[in-house]
Formats: sequence, structure tokens, C-alpha cells
Amino acid sequence: MVGEALGRILIVDDDPYFLRVLSRILSGESFQVTTAEGASQATQILGEKSFDLIISDLRLPDGDGLSILQEIRKAGSEIPVVILTAYGEVDNYLEAMNAGATEYLNKPVKSDELIAVVRNCLRAGPASAESTH
Repeated sequence: MVGEALGRILIVDDDPYFLRVLSRILSGESFQVTTAEGASQATQILGEKSFDLIISDLRLPDGDGLSILQEIRKAGSEIPVVILTAYGEVDNYLEAMNAGATEYLNKPVKSDELIAVVRNCLRAGPASAESTH
């Protein structure tokens, strides 16, 4: 059934325009999208809802995507996390992957590339088929 491909996605970025664009792209693919404009808002939302995928900017005004990733992994969650950055530095890439990031994308990200990565992450993510919500 098609419903299996649906996913709940949290996007974290401090650029409201970029949030709207990503949200529109992913909503158009029938994903349920929630947005947060910083690390603290993301942490609050994560405490209230569960997600199938998190897409976070690396650099945020009140923290960074790596701290969000590390909190998620410390909590024992294997949820896929995609780190986005406008700064494609090798050190950041290695740090993100070592911290447990599923993917690392450079901005600006192409919509078809984003959709492909999201679908791959959701397919490869933790077995959540038993999840009822």
C-alpha cells in the first residue's frame, strides 16, 4: 500500500525561506512536515512528537545540527538524521557521520536529490512499521 512510504519529517533550519521551500517540496510528496527554526525549538518539538526522519542545518543560531543529532543518539534513537550545510568542509562531514548522521548534503540542495535521500532514509530507517502513530 502507498501509505507505507509516508513519513513524519522534522526540518530544522534558521532560514525561514529555506524552511518553506523544503517544507513545500516534501509536503508535495505527501510527507508530514514539521519545521523548527533552531536547536531549542527542535528539542522541544522532539519531546512532544515522534518523527521518522530529521533534516537539520549544521549551523544554527542557538546550537548546531550535530548537538541535535548527539541528543537523539544519546536517547537511544536510531531515527535517520540528514545534516545540511552551506559549508561543505571535510571535517564537518566526518564529524557528522561519526556522530551517527545518516546523510550529509550541501546547500543548495536540489529537490530531486532531497526527495531521493529522504526516501532512501525512510526505507533504511529503523523498522517502524509496527508503530501505530
